Amino acid sequence: MNARSVLFGLMLFPLSCAIGLPAQTQTAKPAPAASTPAPAQAAKPAAPATARPHPADAAARKQLEAYLADFQNSPEDITLRDKIIALAKTLKPAPVIPPLARDNFAKATAQVDAASSPDALKAAARQFEEVALQAPWFAEAYFSAASAYAKAADYDRAKRNLALYMAAVRPGIDTTSAEELGRSLEHQKAEGQFDLALQQFHANPSDAARLQIIKAAAAMKSSPDIPEEARGHYVMAVVLVNTAEDNSGYEHAIEQFKAATLAAPWWGDAYKKLAEAQKAVGKYNDAIASLNLYQLAQPTDARSAQDEIYSLTVLAQRATDDAAKKQAAELQRKLEEEQKEQARAERESRRYTIEGRWYETPTPGDFFIGGKSNPECDYVISQSSGRWSITNSCSKAPWTIDKIQVQARQISFRLSGNDPGYPVSVAVVTFWLSDDGVTLSGQESIFNSGAEHLSDHAVRWVRRE
Repeated sequence: MNARSVLFGLMLFPLSCAIGLPAQTQTAKPAPAASTPAPAQAAKPAAPATARPHPADAAARKQLEAYLADFQNSPEDITLRDKIIALAKTLKPAPVIPPLARDNFAKATAQVDAASSPDALKAAARQFEEVALQAPWFAEAYFSAASAYAKAADYDRAKRNLALYMAAVRPGIDTTSAEELGRSLEHQKAEGQFDLALQQFHANPSDAARLQIIKAAAAMKSSPDIPEEARGHYVMAVVLVNTAEDNSGYEHAIEQFKAATLAAPWWGDAYKKLAEAQKAVGKYNDAIASLNLYQLAQPTDARSAQDEIYSLTVLAQRATDDAAKKQAAELQRKLEEEQKEQARAERESRRYTIEGRWYETPTPGDFFIGGKSNPECDYVISQSSGRWSITNSCSKAPWTIDKIQVQARQISFRLSGNDPGYPVSVAVVTFWLSDDGVTLSGQESIFNSGAEHLSDHAVRWVRRE
């Protein structure tokens, strides 16, 4: 049995007796809230009356006693707590608060008054939660825990305890302070989320972090102040736009607008001006992206921004079509040049040929990944119907040769396979035929199975006479 269960057990006998006695109806209300509502002060319960409860009330009090006994063994049972709270609210008068719970409540209140750090406030809040475990219908314990957590900036626990207070508070009790605390929690949580999002954005200004901070700023009661750094970049950008004589002026303005959005990523006006500058230099897709951010940061102007996005989409498509036409023309020009070069290469190839039998000769300090050759395993380069091939007369060569390209006196190909002697999977070889037509000299580039470039080696083949 844990310490909490022992404590609960010590309380159970006096508590069960208290359930059967009438008590002063809860009349204390939480202390009025300022910017952050203060914890409620517990009203000092009156001494238990001597009158016995109404017979019709006895069954409900007996059921409450049974619930409390179960709660001793399962203090984390939310459903059981809810049943205790709901049942206690039906009892008139309300069950009394046990002396130990009242004493612990007073100690927790003193802890809050003396707290000088968030950790101290959280410790006091946990003490209030312990009081609420001792008397789950004690609404002021939940409110005081929520107030302490709010001061410690632990907004989720504050909201949880505030919800329990609203469930436990008896009819007729003024809940104005609790409602104000709830609104304050929402604002404080939004500000805390904004601060955290801003830190994350400064650490890693990614698109996802930018969207997160824009959403966090939109959730705040009032928009965050624009820092001077952002204003400085913004003003310089506006001057550059107004004095731009060519695209370079707009490009400089774009850099300054982007710097402004880095310093204040929630600033809608900066995104709108950035989009205008990007449009001026024909960067339509970039302008659309900037306007999408502007819509998030300035939702009240979303309609006009969306209309401008439609316009930019048309311009972007037209620019894409024009670029495609230019690209096609450039490809045609290159094709014609390649055809001319191929014709020249064919004329040149008549002088020497790379066809024949070749064997590998090691260069000083290097090796050929495809393995050494001998008269029985020479590399045979041949051409048939315009297609080149390289074969090796060995029946079980560990390497496959493909992707052969020949241009004039140059040949390149790929070696791929699974030779246990080499921890690689691909080698790309490029050879140039010597002026005397006897030697193919070149380079072998080695890649591992992950296509990572490992090294380059000088290689050489000699024609077999």
